[in-house]
Amino acid sequence: MSASTGDDVELIVVDWDGGETLLNCLQSIETQTRRPSRLIIVDNGSRLPVYQRLPKNLLSIPYEILRGDTNLGFAGGINRGMEIVQAPFVGWIHNDAVLAEKWLERLFPALSSEGKIAGVQSIILRDKTNIDDAGINVENGIFLQVLRGQTLTNVRQVPQPWGISSKAALFRTNALRETAIGGDALRADLFGYYEDFELCARLRARGWKFKLVPEALTMHREPSSAGRHGRRGFRMRVRNRYVVARAHRGVGEVPALVAEDVTSAISLLVGGHIQFAIDRLRGALEGLTSKR
Repeated sequence: MSASTGDDVELIVVDWDGGETLLNCLQSIETQTRRPSRLIIVDNGSRLPVYQRLPKNLLSIPYEILRGDTNLGFAGGINRGMEIVQAPFVGWIHNDAVLAEKWLERLFPALSSEGKIAGVQSIILRDKTNIDDAGINVENGIFLQVLRGQTLTNVRQVPQPWGISSKAALFRTNALRETAIGGDALRADLFGYYEDFELCARLRARGWKFKLVPEALTMHREPSSAGRHGRRGFRMRVRNRYVVARAHRGVGEVPALVAEDVTSAISLLVGGHIQFAIDRLRGALEGLTSKR
């Protein structure tokens, strides 16, 4: 099948020393059956700049590289890319995501045909059979990834999610700009953890909805660049849940999050992971005392 191209979709990929992982991601974008009009690559201060790592003939899609000196995180990188987006629809892709060749072809109609849908996503896989997530949800006061850990072949019915994951998603640009904070689509202080929950809470408060397209698939290979943040990243993941819950009434509940973290810390202590237990509790404390 020959690929079609329109002027209505641009994609943003944020990279921080992605190496071969980034090249796999870009190759999957290059081979899409519905090609974006432009690809925006945000280089978050990689040690070796992206423009020096790209094979000469890898991309035939028009692209632009925005090079920065520091790592702004996924949230900050997306905000920078959004500054130059011109298309009415925009996709956000983690540099460790690999898109099935019909990813954009299958997602686009689901978004463009319904005016109050702010964003859509595919099922995201860890490998060929195991699901990473099929959207995000808030249940019993805690934050969840829909169908995480389940096997694709065993799933008979896929529920429509509360929100969508930023790992690989397609958004309506005007919805992002309508709900922006100081011009930013994402809260930069969340860096790269639970920023999608916060965004979806903000969009839902303005009446926007989300949709899952099960027929489209994405492979999300872990560990991603986020894993290189180590203990600091672990504390930030714990912390940001509280930031979101405190900023959006009814989206997460602080007592439920505290119970989750205390239970996890006890389990870590019993398993001999003392430092991780301390980091879990420290992250919770930082979340409880941080700005909303």
